[in-house]
Amino acid sequence: MNLVGELVLGKNRLILVNSLAKREETNEVVFDNLTDVTSYIETITNELQLSVMRARLVPISKVFNKIPRMVRDLCAEFKKDIELKVEGEETELDRSLIEALVDPIVHIIRNSIDHGIEPPDEREKKGKERKGILSIQAYNEGNHVIIEVFDDGKGINVQAVKDKVIEKGLMTEAEVTGLSTKETMNLIFIPGLSTVQKVSSVSGRGVGMDVVKTNIEKMNGQVYIDSEEDQWTRLTIKLPLTLAIMRA
Repeated sequence: MNLVGELVLGKNRLILVNSLAKREETNEVVFDNLTDVTSYIETITNELQLSVMRARLVPISKVFNKIPRMVRDLCAEFKKDIELKVEGEETELDRSLIEALVDPIVHIIRNSIDHGIEPPDEREKKGKERKGILSIQAYNEGNHVIIEVFDDGKGINVQAVKDKVIEKGLMTEAEVTGLSTKETMNLIFIPGLSTVQKVSSVSGRGVGMDVVKTNIEKMNGQVYIDSEEDQWTRLTIKLPLTLAIMRA
């Protein structure tokens, strides 16, 4: 409210200087004055804009608070032992994005538990700790919020992804061969592509990572995946801090 008061004072000055400028077209002092006031109005308006944007922000804990119970339930269902690490619950995001973020995050976590992290016995055979790690982290980066979901599970089998893409006729063998490892991994966002042998009630169901990508892109966000086979998978979501302002 204080800023709006400042804005009105500046506007009144601007009107006055403007009327002087019309009469004194060659007066450099008036034009300098006009420039100063315009700059002042811009500063105040920008501050007001930021304040209004901040009023729309809510902590991401609204999404993160639902995760521990979901992880416990899924661990019980799949007989898996997983340690959950959550960081950055205080990170703030536009309230409209918070609501739209729930489904993609839930889907990603379900995938990690169902297909990513192996059962304790299988992990032991691979020389890993029996307890798997699932970590979710949120932090600010400029005008964006980054959300990372990491698991130390079986990772992505790049060759299996390539084979599936060719088998489904989505790309030719020559096209697939020309892709880098990272580009190949991101093919899992193609609609209908799944390398899972067994479809469970939790994930699969024909609802793949393409739905996650579509939902994130609706929020003007981006999603990337990175992985090392038999070691880990990291899925990164990058979202604008707020939808209140869009640059044209």
